Amino acid sequence: MPNLSIPALFREQVSKLRIRPMIYSRRDRHWRPLTWLQIETRVNAAASGLIQLGIHPGDRVAIIGQSCVEWVIADLAALSTGAVDVAISETASFDDILWILNDSQAKLAFVGDPDLLETLSSAREHLPHLTTCIAFHDAVTALDHVTLKGMSLLRLENLGASADVSDEIDRRIGDIAPDDLMTLIYTSGTTGTPKGVMISHRNMIENCQACLRAIPIQTDDVLLSFLPLSHSFERMAGYYMPSIFGGATIYYSNGLDRLMKDLEEVRPTLMTGVPRLYERIYAQAQRLRNRSHPAKRIIMDIARNVGSRVTRKQQKGQAASQLLEAQYTWVRDRVFNGLHEKLGGRVRLFVSGGAPLAVEIAEFFFSAGILILEGYGLTETTPVVSVNRPNAYQFGSVGRPLDNVRVRISDDGEILVKAPSVMMGYWNQEAETRSILDAEGWLKTGDIGTVDREGFLRITDRKKDLYKDTGGRYVAPQKIEGLLRLDPFIEQVCLVGDGRPYCVALIVPHWESLEEWAHDKRIPFEGRQDLREDTAIRGLIQRVVQRVNQKLAKHEMVKAFELLEMPFTTEDALLTPSLKVRRNRVIVRYAPQIHDLYMGERQSSRETSDPHYAS
Repeated sequence: MPNLSIPALFREQVSKLRIRPMIYSRRDRHWRPLTWLQIETRVNAAASGLIQLGIHPGDRVAIIGQSCVEWVIADLAALSTGAVDVAISETASFDDILWILNDSQAKLAFVGDPDLLETLSSAREHLPHLTTCIAFHDAVTALDHVTLKGMSLLRLENLGASADVSDEIDRRIGDIAPDDLMTLIYTSGTTGTPKGVMISHRNMIENCQACLRAIPIQTDDVLLSFLPLSHSFERMAGYYMPSIFGGATIYYSNGLDRLMKDLEEVRPTLMTGVPRLYERIYAQAQRLRNRSHPAKRIIMDIARNVGSRVTRKQQKGQAASQLLEAQYTWVRDRVFNGLHEKLGGRVRLFVSGGAPLAVEIAEFFFSAGILILEGYGLTETTPVVSVNRPNAYQFGSVGRPLDNVRVRISDDGEILVKAPSVMMGYWNQEAETRSILDAEGWLKTGDIGTVDREGFLRITDRKKDLYKDTGGRYVAPQKIEGLLRLDPFIEQVCLVGDGRPYCVALIVPHWESLEEWAHDKRIPFEGRQDLREDTAIRGLIQRVVQRVNQKLAKHEMVKAFELLEMPFTTEDALLTPSLKVRRNRVIVRYAPQIHDLYMGERQSSRETSDPHYAS
């Protein structure tokens, strides 16, 4: 590999695409484009400003903010100075943010949230290395109330534009070697203290190029990004790979709550997401089906059956008959056209990662003419290990390994990975690095899986997530949680049972669906508390649990459950930035409810085998 780096490759794309839009970001309720040349001008000015502030190659520069144009400018500017950027989730706990800033010894931080900027200012004595904060657009007003050294990103760019250091920036970019440290991305910390994953320019470039060979992207593609850029999956798959390597245009959404409106406005051709997104859309479609006229429900079920038959033939490498293809085209264009339009009407592909995607959901989207390609990876692999391809996919699998990735299964079923995208190691944690990365470069993923005869990788569970009950039997909680979430009345689930006699579940219902159901059944209620205690509501959820239990081994069955009023969120640190449940934290937060479930102290925690509830 020649001496390439992310900022050098960005400049190459600028020379080709120049006045084409690179990024759209929402300002004052309108989408505003920035061309490749405009972004380069701002990046060079910001990089020059960082040099004026004393940032040297190898210094750590933190970025704490939502995905936006400013995040991209901060990233490319820091990398253009030869610095190492430290991506931190804005929704991380303040203790974790302090830990990461101090562990990385970040000298400067870009900050997008005004409250966080003020909090950092009040904690100055606990941040001995941090000297300066740069405020993104939304945090500028907080600068008047902070005591630490700070300025707006616009002022940083003006500072840099007034100094002619373009030759110095060119020299620094030219001096970056492929194996130089590019970024620190801290693991989300589902357990323990976050660890800084060291990723080099080579790691990122190799992964982007391999992903582009697996899923081709053109300059006329439009990608809608809603996951945080602090997360390794979105950083690679929703930023570097499609844009700097593929030349596509990116729109940055304001988050999951706004996403459906953004889909209709942006009309993307591509989008990366996590199963939680597709589960939400699927659940909404199921609710609409359940409220439809019986005749329409029959038509929708027939349409789904047609789509399932077509995709199952494709997955076997077989061609569907002309009649079946004609039926599929009809149901896609007539029955599911409303859903397709809700998603913008131009979607070519969805890519899913971060957690298992249910086969039923993938088949449902295919019936609507949208192929979801599920992939797999870790922060430690920068991140993609494997992914399904448009012309070679298997629902229920995470695809074949990328063409520069080797995968093998250890004797105990753990997935091992060797690739040029495997991390350099953990920052300042040699012992932790040696425990996961051997001398030959094989990384222990901590995931359990299998590889079939066609080379498709399947994940069965997290090695650390597997637990044993008091009978010594293993339980894979993600599988059971996924089955429960398929029901439109269930929003989130956390299974509990490690070292206990049986499994219980903390369930966050889809309250809107339950309220509609209660209204249709003429069940009086006044808020979620009444719904949670209502025997009819509990009976409904009980029947859902009972149906899932019929698909499980006896020791996997959910014997009791508790309904929670409030969902798990990233703000309360019960979800990771990629929307995975932090099981250990949930168990601590809801310890009294879990205790009651096992001790049988509440009438509402009866076992699901009770025939009264099974009826």
